[in-house]
Amino acid sequence: MKQMILQRGSEPSVTEEKKGSIFEKFLFYLIFGCVLTSVIAVLVYLLTGASVHARRIAEEMLPRVESMSRLATRLQSGQISYDSFLDFTLKGQQGTRVYIFDERANLIGYTTENVTLNETISPTIHDYGRQVIKSGEQLISTKWRSADGVVVGVPIQDNMQRVTGAILMTRPSFEVYSSLMSFVRALMLSSLIASVFMVVPAFFISRRMAKPIRTMTRASAAMASGDFSVRADESRDDEVGQLGVALNHLATQLQRNISNLILARNRLHVILDGLREGVIALEADQTLIYKNQAACQLLGVCAQEDLMRALSSVLPLCDEVRQNGEAKTRILDVGEKKLLLVVSLSQETSELAPGTVIVAQDITVAERLEQTRRDYVANVSHELRTPIASIRSLAEALNDGLVKKEDDRSRYYGYILRESLRLSRLINDLLELSRLQSSAIALEKGDFRLDGVISAVVEQTSLIASYSGIRVTERWNCEKPLLVHSNSDRIEQVLIALIDNAIKFAADEGEIILDVKKTEDNTRAIVSVMNTGHIPEQHLPHLFERFYKADMAHADSGTGLGLAIVHEILSQLGEAIEAQNDGEFAAFRFTVALSDQV
Repeated sequence: MKQMILQRGSEPSVTEEKKGSIFEKFLFYLIFGCVLTSVIAVLVYLLTGASVHARRIAEEMLPRVESMSRLATRLQSGQISYDSFLDFTLKGQQGTRVYIFDERANLIGYTTENVTLNETISPTIHDYGRQVIKSGEQLISTKWRSADGVVVGVPIQDNMQRVTGAILMTRPSFEVYSSLMSFVRALMLSSLIASVFMVVPAFFISRRMAKPIRTMTRASAAMASGDFSVRADESRDDEVGQLGVALNHLATQLQRNISNLILARNRLHVILDGLREGVIALEADQTLIYKNQAACQLLGVCAQEDLMRALSSVLPLCDEVRQNGEAKTRILDVGEKKLLLVVSLSQETSELAPGTVIVAQDITVAERLEQTRRDYVANVSHELRTPIASIRSLAEALNDGLVKKEDDRSRYYGYILRESLRLSRLINDLLELSRLQSSAIALEKGDFRLDGVISAVVEQTSLIASYSGIRVTERWNCEKPLLVHSNSDRIEQVLIALIDNAIKFAADEGEIILDVKKTEDNTRAIVSVMNTGHIPEQHLPHLFERFYKADMAHADSGTGLGLAIVHEILSQLGEAIEAQNDGEFAAFRFTVALSDQV
């Protein structure tokens, strides 16, 4: 019943909580990516490109060796002199070595400064020479890590195409490695230059990307302070534009939800003002926070000071109710009218001091009408307490700033709105209680997911149960989702009533379990609301009777109608309910028909 107050300025803004810039991060990641790419390219080239490089060297050497082979053929035909041939083949090779073999694979010439042949020529060179002379075909070896390095061999043939010798050209491994590293150095230098040149475009690109994000940050800070008229930039066609569209949609939905919440609160006031019973809500310090029109009419005054003066004799009773937690009644004479005042806590438990709700009923009419109205007020007090407590606890959490995240706030607003609507439906249900018991009306049925209803009820009631140190959990012995055919609002009402009853009677620091399983014939689901505790056997047959209270120490805050209403609802839905003790738990089990749809 309190008006919700938006706390502005109590929380640090988004820009104050975190300092940082996507601009510097993007610039760093871009330069780091360039450097990392260069390093990876060098490593990959060293691992896989060395053999390609050796192959390229061999292909460069092959034409030179073929020229030497043609010169050897011309030497054999007498076209050039032997000295000219040696000058071309064995001198000025620039890092390569040449080996000349005769037709018997004997080495007849080579480029070296060593004294002895065995110290200069490896056995592998002799093997390559014999292989070329024997096969008469070219030989290319790119095993540049070997002692001989890259080797290219070509046969020497006379005019009759007969093999008369062979010429081998080698490039040592250190020569191949030196040329390879020169290429690596060039690659690293070019990567470094490219990274330097990338700084300027990266600077402007990152600034352009960070600008709309900063704008959205300011917009979200304004929304957090309650200004939902601000809009983010959604003109871009990329993901940043999509984020702007989503942020604007969020602001629209939040504004709509808050408007719906205010509308629901006003509707609740209209409903309470339409009651014939007077409803007065007081804070713990006796401050009046709500009164309906019926209360003004019954007490004959409406101004706050006059109303509090008329209730002065009842205020000590309110203090007693807050101390003991037990509802109290008192007869109050107002002129010729007699009013029955029922004083109860506005919520059962709270971290703050709880207030009180005074329900006033005119009992000056006949005894039967008086009893009827007393039952009605008791029904209202019983059925309204849980949703009002839920709405108040959720609203207090929002009002006190305990909910920090925007999505959590939206979820709490949804809970409050749903509780308000359910509260309106519950009031209408109480007016039709007599018709429910006489089977004068039929409840509409439809298919819905039972697991969704149970999860929502568990989350909704866990807050109130936590005040008593009680945990509310769900346990599924069948697959989810579970589609059932019944009335979802009535099943939710049954679950909340049973959990509320379990909270009252559960052992301190106890547990409430919602157990769900299927019957053996798979036609119905069995829902068990179990709480730690024990029900005396003599009370089990009477628990679902109207106004029956098994434990007066726990039941004074209610009227004994909760379980009776549950029984009548399930009977109208064609379901059954039973109460029994199951080990260390007291269990209420009822059935719900499964849907025919797969």
